Amino acid sequence: MTTLQKKMDISVILPTYNRSTLLEYTLKSLALQQTGGYRFEVVVADDGSSDDTCAIVEKYKPLLRIKYVYQEDLGYRPASARNKAIEVAEGELCLFVDSGIILNTDVLYKHILFHEKEGPYSAAVGYVYGFDREDHVVVVLKKMIDPDDPAASVSAVSQHEIYFDVREMHFRNHQDQIHTLPAPWLYFWTGHVSVSRRNLLKVGMFDESYDGRWGVEDNDLGMRLFQAGIKIHLLRSAKCIHYPHNDENKPDRVLQGRENCQYFHDKFQTYETALFLKHYGDLEFVDINLISLRQSSNA
Repeated sequence: MTTLQKKMDISVILPTYNRSTLLEYTLKSLALQQTGGYRFEVVVADDGSSDDTCAIVEKYKPLLRIKYVYQEDLGYRPASARNKAIEVAEGELCLFVDSGIILNTDVLYKHILFHEKEGPYSAAVGYVYGFDREDHVVVVLKKMIDPDDPAASVSAVSQHEIYFDVREMHFRNHQDQIHTLPAPWLYFWTGHVSVSRRNLLKVGMFDESYDGRWGVEDNDLGMRLFQAGIKIHLLRSAKCIHYPHNDENKPDRVLQGRENCQYFHDKFQTYETALFLKHYGDLEFVDINLISLRQSSNA
């Protein structure tokens, strides 16, 4: 992979909606990336914000190669917002991160090197500290995070197991070899994943039928990549922090996610998608890969 063969090595696709402060935290961490000479751009996909999101994007234009795509606010539409960003992206790779993700300073470099090593039929799931934590631990977590110093923040947070990636037990159960599992799409969360743009176009990008309800559109994309022969790997060395923020709509989102999960299962009709639907919204993050592997060994 050389910078002479394409306009950009990687496009960072960053969806947002009325979260300008969180967006700025992510853009700060992108402005501090040490890429070893590889070239990247940022594509902010705005799902109809009415706050100062556009002004924040303008603020970072002197610091980043940045594009801004906007769609009218017609309700929650993350799939179509990301698709608009993919369409204008110029990178050979696409890295999806959410607003409020604070990337360690070497994350883009790690993703690029991963794809150079593993080849075009691979996708990478990055590591996310601090996601989906209870209110009583969030106050301490916020004190450990300095958006102006992502590397020190990641180092500090990584010392406390309570803030490890919520998928950590699954990763340990499978010795990090998620690419060997029957349902690696379970871990394909677009808060921090990378895949080649060519493969995104090949599988049809995000299914916009999920728009209007929260959740599962990223698992759906992971499933279609998996079915197309793309191996979904864990890239543990690519580390970031999910900056905690209030989610007053979480109960509604679980209900919306279950609706989308029903659509997901109806679409693919596999044993694993049936398990996913059965356990969706459980208090604990159920390892359907472990259940599936046990079922296979007992068959």
